[in-house]
Amino acid sequence: MPAKIIVIANQKGGVGKTTTAVSISHALALRDRRILLIDFDPQGQCAVSLAVNPEPGVFNALVNTRSDIHQWIRDTSRQGLDLIPGDRTTATAQIVINAENRPIDCIYQICRPLSKEYDFIIFDTAPSVGGIQERAIFAANLLLIPTATEFLSMDGLAQMIELLTTLRNNSSWDGELLGILPTFYDEHTTESSKSLGDLREGFGDSVLSPVHRATVLRECAAEGKTIFETAPASRASQEYEELGRIVIKRS
Repeated sequence: MPAKIIVIANQKGGVGKTTTAVSISHALALRDRRILLIDFDPQGQCAVSLAVNPEPGVFNALVNTRSDIHQWIRDTSRQGLDLIPGDRTTATAQIVINAENRPIDCIYQICRPLSKEYDFIIFDTAPSVGGIQERAIFAANLLLIPTATEFLSMDGLAQMIELLTTLRNNSSWDGELLGILPTFYDEHTTESSKSLGDLREGFGDSVLSPVHRATVLRECAAEGKTIFETAPASRASQEYEELGRIVIKRS
Protein backbone atom coordinates (compact mmCIF):
# COMPACT_ATOMS: atom_id res chain seq x y z
CA MET A 1 0.00 0.00 0.00
CA PRO A 2 1.23 3.53 -0.71
CA ALA A 3 2.13 5.73 2.24
CA LYS A 4 -0.57 7.77 3.89
CA ILE A 5 0.40 11.44 3.90
CA ILE A 6 -0.59 13.52 6.90
CA VAL A 7 -0.12 17.29 6.97
CA ILE A 8 0.03 19.26 10.23
CA ALA A 9 -1.13 22.80 9.51
CA ASN A 10 -2.63 25.96 10.93
CA GLN A 11 -2.58 29.59 9.85
CA LYS A 12 -1.64 30.63 13.39
CA GLY A 13 1.80 30.10 14.85
CA GLY A 14 2.56 28.88 18.33
CA VAL A 15 -0.11 26.19 18.44
CA GLY A 16 2.17 23.17 18.77
CA LYS A 17 2.48 22.09 15.13
CA THR A 18 6.10 20.96 15.33
CA THR A 19 5.65 19.29 18.72
CA THR A 20 2.68 17.43 17.28
CA ALA A 21 4.49 16.49 14.06
CA VAL A 22 7.52 15.14 15.92
CA SER A 23 5.49 13.39 18.61
CA ILE A 24 3.05 11.69 16.26
CA SER A 25 5.92 10.62 13.98
CA HIS A 26 7.73 8.91 16.83
CA ALA A 27 4.49 7.47 18.23
CA LEU A 28 3.84 5.75 14.91
CA ALA A 29 7.46 4.60 14.55
CA LEU A 30 7.22 3.00 18.00
CA ARG A 31 4.28 1.02 16.61
CA ASP A 32 6.59 -0.51 14.00
CA ARG A 33 5.52 1.80 11.20
CA ARG A 34 7.99 3.30 8.75
CA ILE A 35 7.79 7.07 9.01
CA LEU A 36 9.22 9.96 7.01
CA LEU A 37 8.87 13.41 8.57
CA ILE A 38 9.33 16.33 6.14
CA ASP A 39 9.89 19.78 7.64
CA PHE A 40 8.36 22.44 5.38
CA ASP A 41 8.73 25.12 8.09
CA PRO A 42 11.68 27.51 7.48
CA GLN A 43 12.46 27.47 11.21
CA GLY A 44 13.79 23.92 10.82
CA GLN A 45 12.66 22.93 14.28
CA CYS A 46 11.86 19.31 13.47
CA ALA A 47 15.58 18.66 13.06
CA VAL A 48 16.44 20.47 16.29
CA SER A 49 13.72 18.54 18.14
CA LEU A 50 15.25 15.26 16.97
CA ALA A 51 18.90 16.27 17.53
CA VAL A 52 19.55 16.38 13.78
CA ASN A 53 21.34 19.25 12.07
CA PRO A 54 19.03 21.63 10.18
CA GLU A 55 19.99 21.72 6.51
CA PRO A 56 18.45 22.67 3.16
CA GLY A 57 16.98 19.24 2.43
CA VAL A 58 13.50 20.55 1.72
CA PHE A 59 14.89 23.41 -0.37
CA ASN A 60 16.87 20.96 -2.50
CA ALA A 61 13.92 18.61 -2.89
CA LEU A 62 11.59 21.44 -3.96
CA VAL A 63 13.96 23.38 -6.18
CA ASN A 64 16.16 20.63 -7.66
CA THR A 65 13.23 18.54 -8.81
CA ARG A 66 15.36 16.36 -11.09
CA SER A 67 17.53 15.22 -8.19
CA ASP A 68 16.91 11.97 -6.33
CA ILE A 69 14.88 12.90 -3.24
CA HIS A 70 16.42 10.00 -1.33
CA GLN A 71 19.70 11.90 -0.98
CA TRP A 72 18.03 14.47 1.28
CA ILE A 73 16.69 11.89 3.76
CA ARG A 74 18.44 11.75 7.12
CA ASP A 75 18.45 9.04 9.78
CA THR A 76 17.15 10.29 13.14
CA SER A 77 18.78 7.40 15.06
CA ARG A 78 15.27 6.25 15.97
CA GLN A 79 14.14 2.98 14.43
CA GLY A 80 11.60 3.53 11.68
CA LEU A 81 11.81 7.33 11.73
CA ASP A 82 13.54 9.31 8.96
CA LEU A 83 13.61 13.05 8.33
CA ILE A 84 14.00 15.43 5.43
CA PRO A 85 15.15 18.50 7.36
CA GLY A 86 14.55 22.10 6.47
CA ASP A 87 16.08 25.44 7.35
CA ARG A 88 15.72 29.11 6.42
CA THR A 89 16.28 28.30 2.74
CA THR A 90 12.80 26.75 2.68
CA ALA A 91 11.42 30.30 2.51
CA THR A 92 13.46 30.82 -0.65
CA ALA A 93 12.00 27.63 -2.11
CA GLN A 94 8.53 29.08 -1.61
CA ILE A 95 9.55 32.17 -3.61
CA VAL A 96 10.82 29.92 -6.41
CA ILE A 97 7.63 27.86 -6.43
CA ASN A 98 5.49 30.98 -6.72
CA ALA A 99 7.71 32.59 -9.35
CA GLU A 100 7.57 29.45 -11.49
CA ASN A 101 3.83 29.05 -10.84
CA ARG A 102 4.28 25.39 -9.95
CA PRO A 103 1.12 23.28 -10.20
CA ILE A 104 -0.88 22.51 -7.08
CA ASP A 105 0.29 18.86 -7.18
CA CYS A 106 4.03 19.61 -7.31
CA ILE A 107 4.76 18.42 -3.75
CA TYR A 108 2.67 15.31 -4.35
CA GLN A 109 4.75 14.52 -7.43
CA ILE A 110 8.02 15.09 -5.56
CA CYS A 111 6.96 12.63 -2.84
CA ARG A 112 5.66 9.92 -5.19
CA PRO A 113 8.98 7.99 -5.37
CA LEU A 114 8.77 7.51 -1.59
CA SER A 115 5.20 6.27 -1.40
CA LYS A 116 6.06 2.54 -1.26
CA GLU A 117 8.96 2.92 1.17
CA TYR A 118 7.02 4.30 4.13
CA ASP A 119 3.75 3.66 5.90
CA PHE A 120 3.27 7.35 6.72
CA ILE A 121 4.77 10.57 5.41
CA ILE A 122 4.16 13.48 7.75
CA PHE A 123 4.47 17.15 6.80
CA ASP A 124 5.14 19.94 9.28
CA THR A 125 4.21 23.29 7.72
CA ALA A 126 4.70 26.97 8.48
CA PRO A 127 1.79 29.26 9.47
CA SER A 128 1.62 31.10 6.18
CA VAL A 129 -0.30 31.16 2.93
CA GLY A 130 1.71 31.62 -0.21
CA GLY A 131 2.61 28.37 -1.88
CA ILE A 132 4.05 25.53 0.15
CA GLN A 133 1.23 25.03 2.63
CA GLU A 134 -1.49 24.78 0.00
CA ARG A 135 0.55 22.33 -2.05
CA ALA A 136 1.40 20.28 1.04
CA ILE A 137 -2.27 20.01 1.97
CA PHE A 138 -3.15 19.00 -1.59
CA ALA A 139 -0.57 16.20 -1.40
CA ALA A 140 -2.00 14.86 1.84
CA ASN A 141 -4.62 12.22 2.53
CA LEU A 142 -5.30 13.57 6.01
CA LEU A 143 -5.13 17.03 7.56
CA LEU A 144 -4.56 17.56 11.29
CA ILE A 145 -5.11 21.09 12.63
CA PRO A 146 -3.57 21.77 16.05
CA THR A 147 -5.20 24.79 17.67
CA ALA A 148 -4.39 26.34 21.04
CA THR A 149 -7.26 26.52 23.51
CA GLU A 150 -7.26 30.29 23.70
CA PHE A 151 -9.64 32.95 22.41
CA LEU A 152 -7.38 34.12 19.57
CA SER A 153 -6.93 30.63 18.14
CA MET A 154 -10.28 30.59 16.34
CA ASP A 155 -9.03 33.03 13.69
CA GLY A 156 -6.31 30.66 12.49
CA LEU A 157 -8.73 27.76 12.52
CA ALA A 158 -11.30 29.70 10.50
CA GLN A 159 -8.64 30.50 7.90
CA MET A 160 -7.72 26.83 7.64
CA ILE A 161 -11.33 25.79 7.10
CA GLU A 162 -11.64 28.48 4.42
CA LEU A 163 -8.48 27.16 2.73
CA LEU A 164 -9.90 23.62 2.76
CA THR A 165 -13.10 24.86 1.14
CA THR A 166 -11.08 26.64 -1.55
CA LEU A 167 -9.01 23.55 -2.27
CA ARG A 168 -12.09 21.35 -2.56
CA ASN A 169 -13.84 23.81 -4.86
CA ASN A 170 -10.91 24.77 -7.07
CA SER A 171 -8.91 21.54 -7.34
CA SER A 172 -9.29 17.79 -7.29
CA TRP A 173 -8.17 17.44 -3.66
CA ASP A 174 -9.95 14.50 -2.08
CA GLY A 175 -8.23 14.43 1.30
CA GLU A 176 -10.01 14.36 4.64
CA LEU A 177 -9.84 16.21 7.91
CA LEU A 178 -8.23 13.87 10.43
CA GLY A 179 -9.30 16.22 13.17
CA ILE A 180 -8.84 19.44 15.10
CA LEU A 181 -6.38 18.92 17.94
CA PRO A 182 -6.82 21.26 20.94
CA THR A 183 -3.40 22.05 22.41
CA PHE A 184 -2.06 23.80 25.54
CA TYR A 185 -5.22 22.79 27.35
CA ASP A 186 -5.46 23.73 31.01
CA GLU A 187 -8.69 22.67 32.67
CA HIS A 188 -8.01 25.05 35.55
CA THR A 189 -8.43 28.17 33.40
CA THR A 190 -11.70 29.60 32.17
CA GLU A 191 -10.15 30.51 28.81
CA SER A 192 -9.09 26.93 28.03
CA SER A 193 -12.39 25.42 29.12
CA LYS A 194 -14.47 27.92 27.16
CA SER A 195 -12.28 27.59 24.05
CA LEU A 196 -12.58 23.80 24.12
CA GLY A 197 -16.33 24.11 24.54
CA ASP A 198 -16.53 26.50 21.60
CA LEU A 199 -14.51 24.12 19.43
CA ARG A 200 -16.76 21.18 20.27
CA GLU A 201 -19.88 23.24 19.69
CA GLY A 202 -18.62 24.45 16.32
CA PHE A 203 -16.92 21.32 14.98
CA GLY A 204 -18.45 18.42 16.90
CA ASP A 205 -16.79 15.04 16.41
CA SER A 206 -13.96 16.60 14.40
CA VAL A 207 -12.47 17.86 17.68
CA LEU A 208 -10.05 15.33 19.17
CA SER A 209 -9.16 14.87 22.82
CA PRO A 210 -6.97 17.78 23.95
CA VAL A 211 -3.24 17.75 24.62
CA HIS A 212 -2.66 19.39 27.98
CA ARG A 213 -0.17 22.18 28.57
CA ALA A 214 3.06 20.54 29.77
CA THR A 215 6.46 22.03 30.53
CA VAL A 216 8.05 18.69 29.65
CA LEU A 217 7.08 19.14 25.98
CA ARG A 218 9.21 22.31 25.80
CA GLU A 219 12.04 20.55 27.58
CA CYS A 220 11.96 17.75 25.03
CA ALA A 221 12.71 20.09 22.13
CA ALA A 222 15.58 21.72 24.03
CA GLU A 223 17.11 18.30 24.66
CA GLY A 224 16.59 17.01 21.12
CA LYS A 225 14.38 14.20 22.39
CA THR A 226 10.75 13.23 21.96
CA ILE A 227 8.22 12.94 24.76
CA PHE A 228 8.53 9.15 24.56
CA GLU A 229 12.24 9.40 25.34
CA THR A 230 12.08 12.12 28.00
CA ALA A 231 8.91 11.24 29.89
CA PRO A 232 7.34 8.04 28.57
CA ALA A 233 4.98 7.73 31.56
CA SER A 234 3.72 11.33 31.38
CA ARG A 235 0.21 12.43 30.48
CA ALA A 236 1.57 14.16 27.36
CA SER A 237 3.14 10.89 26.23
CA GLN A 238 -0.16 9.07 26.70
CA GLU A 239 -2.05 11.78 24.79
CA TYR A 240 0.23 11.60 21.77
CA GLU A 241 0.24 7.82 21.92
CA GLU A 242 -3.56 7.95 21.72
CA LEU A 243 -3.29 10.28 18.73
CA GLY A 244 -1.07 7.69 17.05
CA ARG A 245 -3.77 5.06 17.63
CA ILE A 246 -6.34 7.35 16.01
CA VAL A 247 -4.13 7.84 12.96
CA ILE A 248 -3.67 4.10 12.49
CA LYS A 249 -7.41 3.52 12.90
CA ARG A 250 -8.21 6.14 10.26
CA SER A 251 -5.63 4.88 7.78
